[in-house]
Amino acid sequence: SKRSLVGDGSHPGFVRAALAQVPEALRTSDPEEWGYVIYAQTGAMVQRRIVDIMPGDVISFWDAKLKGHKGLHAYSQTAGMGESGALVGIVHEFEAKKSKVRVWQANQHVGQQSVEIVSYRLDDLKSGTVKVFRVLENAT
Repeated sequence: SKRSLVGDGSHPGFVRAALAQVPEALRTSDPEEWGYVIYAQTGAMVQRRIVDIMPGDVISFWDAKLKGHKGLHAYSQTAGMGESGALVGIVHEFEAKKSKVRVWQANQHVGQQSVEIVSYRLDDLKSGTVKVFRVLENAT
């Protein structure tokens, strides 16, 4: 539910709790790796794009600054900044034409810890790193 706390309230805690509900999902011991990297971008430059981003993929932002336009208005957005580390979430949907990803993530506003959907336009990434992971299947 969008209004309830999932996991421990942190971004990685939310993703771990969600993946725990998928019996076939392979759990990794590295807290920064969530599977196989299918997309990687630093600043405006895409380093890796193997397949299309899909719902259920895990996305992470490190020191990301996005700046662009939504309609007639300019916007700026930051993700995964500061001491809390990377912002990690689960892809809800991806619009390839607009390079826009909608992400389920932990809402960390004081007193409102829950789950929210946030949109990010990957073309608007000015600095920082974005990686998208395809969760691997547990072979056992």
